[in-house]
Amino acid sequence: MAYTWQSRPQAGQSAPDYVISQIREALLSSALKPGDRVPSELELSELCGVSRGSVRQAMKSLETLGVLSIRPGDGTYINTTLSQKTFNPLAFTLLIANPSIQEMADARYALERDIFELILSKDGLAEQILPQLKDNLAYHKQLLSDKAPAESLVENDLLFHRILSHGCGNTLLQIVYDYIMDFFRHYLIYTTHQQADRDLTADAHALIIEALETKSYAMAKQAAKDTVQIWSDLMNRNEL
Repeated sequence: MAYTWQSRPQAGQSAPDYVISQIREALLSSALKPGDRVPSELELSELCGVSRGSVRQAMKSLETLGVLSIRPGDGTYINTTLSQKTFNPLAFTLLIANPSIQEMADARYALERDIFELILSKDGLAEQILPQLKDNLAYHKQLLSDKAPAESLVENDLLFHRILSHGCGNTLLQIVYDYIMDFFRHYLIYTTHQQADRDLTADAHALIIEALETKSYAMAKQAAKDTVQIWSDLMNRNEL
């Protein structure tokens, strides 16, 4: 799809922000796609009517956000994969929005319901991820036995949920859910520290595995609801 680069920033818009907006529009119009080489610093400077310093600043910002990669001596390319090292813009948006504990619990439960529904509605999806989920649960129990720190338990907990989201067959839902669970990380570490009985996560994951094995959407929903309720109760008991 053709894209016409605009030749000057709008009134009140900084030059770097303008370059970023042009890259965004080029991506949305498919003029630029994942894997494509971005026009050079000089080319963008001429296309957008801004200084090369402004282009350089915009590129650094987009690199930090994980949109593109700057390869010295080669050029700048739109990324084809997400990196755990890059900044999570959705998580930052959630921080600014400052949702309530109930809003966070409701959002997580709603997304997990949809994930379970998709997994159970399509033949073969549950069977594909069950071995990974079982291995994850076995490792979680080993972590508990070894009295592993809360951070290790939470990382394994998040991996369990990423297996679910990546196995639902919907990339958009997977990305949104993974971002939201990344936002939950700090809170999960906090509530894991508060638990006297640290088998609660293992119990919930065992119930989810049973639900997928028996194709029980009702059981899967209940497991998700119970997990979210335990988390919100711990948060409400000792608010950060």
